[in-house]
Amino acid sequence: MSAKSFFTGVIIGGIAAGVTTLLSTPMSGKDARKTIRDNSQAILTDIRELQVNITDIKDSITTATVEGKAIISSFIDDLKLTLNDWKLEIKPHQEQLQIELKELESTVNELESSLK
Repeated sequence: MSAKSFFTGVIIGGIAAGVTTLLSTPMSGKDARKTIRDNSQAILTDIRELQVNITDIKDSITTATVEGKAIISSFIDDLKLTLNDWKLEIKPHQEQLQIELKELESTVNELESSLK
């Protein structure tokens, strides 16, 4: 199906629907125009509210993104400081463990030599 024939069908269908609606409406033309005018005003009001809401959501997302970046940066900095503190805190224990491990190796070697 080509796009031209599709759009022709849509236009003809829209015209037919409009004519059918106008001929089968239970109210007079004046009442129908008033109802259409009122409904169009309500729709325009809804669209304006939707635009405001979308703008508010966009602003909220922008704010959340900026705050999120700041919080994540702060968290990463805090994490780095904590890791550095932990490394400094554990270093003496690590050195002591290495000394004890060497002593243990030495003792094991002495035991092996004495057993031979």
